[in-house]
Amino acid sequence: MKKELIKRELNLEETKDGILIFEKKEFFHVIEKVKENFPYLSFITACHFPERKEFEIIYCVRNLEEPEILLLKTKMSEKEKIPSAYKYYKGADWMEREIYDLFGIEFENHPDLRRIVLPTDWEGHPLRKDYPINKAPEKYDYRKREVLRREF
Repeated sequence: MKKELIKRELNLEETKDGILIFEKKEFFHVIEKVKENFPYLSFITACHFPERKEFEIIYCVRNLEEPEILLLKTKMSEKEKIPSAYKYYKGADWMEREIYDLFGIEFENHPDLRRIVLPTDWEGHPLRKDYPINKAPEKYDYRKREVLRREF
């Protein structure tokens, strides 16, 4: 299995649920090696831990020939940026934009890092766990709009 090869060559720690952990400072080295063996990016996601003031970024890549899935995870503080995976996986483009929009995580060297889900004038990043639930800008708050009813 290529996962074991990656784990051994890069000396990565593995969680109980099979996710390989890498240090953010090793990003390029890890992603280059992973790309050689897992050429398809399935998804990127993030998780916010406000009590630790950090994020976890999770990458899911696939090798369709074998078929095998590899999950990778790294941690970063709320104030840091993380390199973009776009150079290695073109599919990272919109996934990183979505993470930027909803979590506020900035990806260095991303070709077009701007909001993709929410309006450009939206304040904050609603998937952060410290985002107030009732903070939607008034013009986007459906609770303050008149409800239109159709007669059937």
